Amino acid sequence: MLEKARELYVGLDEAGRGSCVGPLVVSLVAADEASLRALAELGVRDSKKLAPSRRLEMFPSILLYSTYVAVRAIQPQVINSHNISRLTTEAMLSLTAPLTRRHPIRRVVADYVNPPRRLQRLLRSLLRPSVEVLVVEDADDKYVECMAASIVAKVVRDNEIAKLRAIYGVRGSGYPSDPETLEWLMSEASRGALPPCVRKSWRTVKRIPLGEGLDRWLRRS
Repeated sequence: MLEKARELYVGLDEAGRGSCVGPLVVSLVAADEASLRALAELGVRDSKKLAPSRRLEMFPSILLYSTYVAVRAIQPQVINSHNISRLTTEAMLSLTAPLTRRHPIRRVVADYVNPPRRLQRLLRSLLRPSVEVLVVEDADDKYVECMAASIVAKVVRDNEIAKLRAIYGVRGSGYPSDPETLEWLMSEASRGALPPCVRKSWRTVKRIPLGEGLDRWLRRS
């Protein structure tokens, strides 16, 4: 007699939403209840509460214990001309849709995307009526499946940022709150152009004038 397929718990999260450099990375992790317990015992937590080295250590275990893992990277050129909340919603839907045709699902939890009711409604449209669908603020600090998804998204984005460091000399984390990132952006802008890895539609980036000397911009600031 064939064993009944175990129902999956699906977590959706993203990394790089507020960054002004590099891609937005959206990830999905799906695992059964026993695998989620194993991941919790391994110390899976919200990626923001783990050192980069620890996230990297946990990455293979998440892949090992999960039934299904998927990732989508959205590049700055796309972000520049679209609403990032809509892009995040569309990516979460596109990652979830193939899974619904392959495995029975017990619950889907997505980290908060505005407007949350729209994402919840669209996810429900992909799933059986019995599937629990949640869009929760700080879900990556409350649900193991979202914790695992947050680690996957963060590791993938960190890897993408490392590539941009090698290609464009990016410095810092890529976030506008990082002084090292801002200094790099101003230095690049003073040469008259910003590389394609920068989200030029971001307010912080728009404030930086192109073609002016770095010391002159700093005096104006």
